[in-house]
Amino acid sequence: MRVHREEEFIAWVQRSGFKIDPRYPESAVLTFRPDTEHDRFWQVPNAPERRPYFIGSLLECMGDWQACFAWRHLGSWPQSAVPERINDVVELRILHGLGLPLGTNAVVEFSRDEYNSLLTLLFSTTIFGWSVGEDLYVVPDHGKHLLQTDHHGVIHVSFRTEDSLNVCVEEMNRRGFPLPDEVPDATFKQPE
Repeated sequence: MRVHREEEFIAWVQRSGFKIDPRYPESAVLTFRPDTEHDRFWQVPNAPERRPYFIGSLLECMGDWQACFAWRHLGSWPQSAVPERINDVVELRILHGLGLPLGTNAVVEFSRDEYNSLLTLLFSTTIFGWSVGEDLYVVPDHGKHLLQTDHHGVIHVSFRTEDSLNVCVEEMNRRGFPLPDEVPDATFKQPE
């Protein structure tokens, strides 16, 4: 696992055809440049034992990446937890076990050989990510996709081409993860 300063990561994404959406400068919303993306979201399965397979399926839909960057775009990795908040304690133990740079806003790069660690981070985020500050962007090194965990209980995936979107939707359907029929709640911002 490699650690990068947030500024280095932002410079890399800009060179790789991404941008911070100017409509939401305070939210650090990452998007493709130019605005040709195709977005979909999938609801995270309620059953925790189905989540690793679900997350792994989305990571496989992102193709032949050699590394993925994980960016907690509106917050830093936690450094401590209040003992009475047991969920925070458990999450902190998981993040510590993964070797994350706790207490920093660093971006973490996982090589393909660290696939299980990346999957574990995403799994933990789908359980303990309760606010926008815990949402993660995951960007593969080839820059063809963009995955974002969301505190609304979904994972968004953006695709550069409609063909890659269609392939992923078909594969996720085949694996038992169809696109949802409705949004998760009234505050959810549905992609166009």
